[in-house]
Amino acid sequence: MTPASAIASLDRQLAEHGERVIVRRFLAPSGDPRPKTDLEDVPAFVRPVKAEQLTDAIDQTFSNVVLSPSGLAVLLPLRKGDKIVVQGKERNVEFPGPIFMGGTLVRINLVVGG
Repeated sequence: MTPASAIASLDRQLAEHGERVIVRRFLAPSGDPRPKTDLEDVPAFVRPVKAEQLTDAIDQTFSNVVLSPSGLAVLLPLRKGDKIVVQGKERNVEFPGPIFMGGTLVRINLVVGG
């Protein structure tokens, strides 16, 4: 499997079985309104965290989010403090987990809370 085919496969699965989220980055630490960049209608898998992920830092209110790098170039790399809006609720990216294949970003696993 090549990186391109891995991304294409993930894109197909997200399009068929995922839900639409907003990926958001605030461009300034404070102020009202804060300038931001939003990428809307981003396909994602959003699932509850697994029992083995529960720690003092991660509880049952957290979720796992899987994104494709397709269409996210303006916000890559995603980092702690970015936001994912799921079903109208803004969630905080707490643990970003980029997945590379042969040096190419092919998947982004996030743990989000809030």
